Amino acid sequence: MKELTTTWLISELSEIQSKKLEYTNLIMKLEIELEESDLVRRIMKWKQLLKELKEKEIETKNNGLKVLESANIEKFESNGVEIRRKVSIWRLVIEDESLIPEHYKEEVIKTTIKIDKKEIKDNLKQWEIIDWVKLEQDITLEVKYL
Repeated sequence: MKELTTTWLISELSEIQSKKLEYTNLIMKLEIELEESDLVRRIMKWKQLLKELKEKEIETKNNGLKVLESANIEKFESNGVEIRRKVSIWRLVIEDESLIPEHYKEEVIKTTIKIDKKEIKDNLKQWEIIDWVKLEQDITLEVKYL
């Protein structure tokens, strides 16, 4: 067993630090090699192509929605495919939680406050004006193959 001395401790720590530096440098070199590899370039290329296709899909669906809206058509069928405007149910969106009055808040756990959205929606149905909230709906284009 080695004797615990200041010299031994400093020597041991110095050796550990040297190895850590060496290993860190090796990892950095491998990471650079990996980033420059053909495989990573190919993966990045396919990710970019996938992103472009998703953007094109969104644009195409938005153009389809515009066509249906301008023609005042909810849906149509052709060649075994149904195209229609799909409107989601209304969703309550709280724009600024700091403006919510206390009577809409319910203490669930001492550290958590739950917002009673049902009560807010009910009050909106009664035509109460609430400045800090709005209702939203999503409208999407749905394609069904019949």
